[in-house]
Amino acid sequence: MDTVRLDTVVRNSHPTQPALFIDFAGIRDTFRRFEIAFPGAHIDYAMKANANPTVCAQIVALGGGLEIASLPELNRALDAGATGERIICSHPIKQPAFLRRMQEVGVYAATVDSIDEVEKVAEHAPGMRVYVRLAVDNTGSVLPLAGKFGVDAATALDLIDRARELGLQPIGVSFHVGSQCLNVSNWVNAIKAGGEVFRAAADRGHQLYFLDIGGGFPAGHYHDESIPTIEAIGVAVMAAVDAYVPSVPGFILALEPGRGLVGESGRLVANVMGKALRGGNQHWLYLDVGVFNGLMETFEGFPPVVTLLADDAEARPQRVYTLAGPSCDSCDVIARDMTLPEIRVGDRLEFYDTGAYTNEYAAAFNGFPIPEIIMLNLDVNAFHTVAATHHDASDTRAVALSA
Repeated sequence: MDTVRLDTVVRNSHPTQPALFIDFAGIRDTFRRFEIAFPGAHIDYAMKANANPTVCAQIVALGGGLEIASLPELNRALDAGATGERIICSHPIKQPAFLRRMQEVGVYAATVDSIDEVEKVAEHAPGMRVYVRLAVDNTGSVLPLAGKFGVDAATALDLIDRARELGLQPIGVSFHVGSQCLNVSNWVNAIKAGGEVFRAAADRGHQLYFLDIGGGFPAGHYHDESIPTIEAIGVAVMAAVDAYVPSVPGFILALEPGRGLVGESGRLVANVMGKALRGGNQHWLYLDVGVFNGLMETFEGFPPVVTLLADDAEARPQRVYTLAGPSCDSCDVIARDMTLPEIRVGDRLEFYDTGAYTNEYAAAFNGFPIPEIIMLNLDVNAFHTVAATHHDASDTRAVALSA
């Protein structure tokens, strides 16, 4: 990704409300990196990261698939040009109407992780392909996802058996190593566990061929070398697949990058709307974007990477700040103990790696707007795909620029 060009465009902009810059050249470059690092794999973008219609259409235009969790996401995936064969559903709990619609449009497969879900899928989408979500170690991820979903190997085998009994097509297993995973060995250990399920299932007469290694791919290596690269994860994953997964006809390796595919493409620009000195020595800054209208991930524990957009930033003295959002809610605190150049009212701050989970989480709480989307380096074909379909007003607030 050409961060220099992106930096120049962002620095020269002066939005009057929060603005989220999405660099589509960055998305295209990152997609190609995934293709090279995971040769032959199905890249099924996790739409929950950023379901902007043009983002989804861009990924489909590149040959990617889409991973969905709900009926609205399915409709948006179809609008983006994806066919059912290139859509999977990795949400272990699904509504009956959603299941019926997935079957109608030919969604390739859906995950299960309970007997109740297997029986529900069999009732509302008879004959559907299913894969079982395994519970795996999330140690080393910034936001662990363990506990809510996933089963052990023994339970997975029972679910595979039950799916076959009910006329479903059990095809494999999936897992998730946790969001922004910094521990490459999590993928290796999970793949080993998946391979053991493949072998045990074969002993029961099943022919599994689908291994979905989920998401968790981190963003930010370009500014923090301790964060694993796509390439480093790819080397470990491909070696683990060769070592631990039995060779089977028609084997499919699937991955669901969300943040790892679009996170680095985004830069969020916020305006400083106020300052205050609290408790005698605590410097507070109040921005026009906070945890409710764009930066919810900071509330979940993701440390923001922030810079001051000012020509004299390096000449200003350093201060320690608490960054807060614009709302009246006392929970609207973005970060504490942030060292930045001295900030003035009217200054602009830039938040890095905000291409994922920014507007998806955002709501105009207290009347403060969610970030305007400003799209850079658009793919014309992807843009025309979106223009040909109808979307709600929130999708039409994008402005197309060229970096």
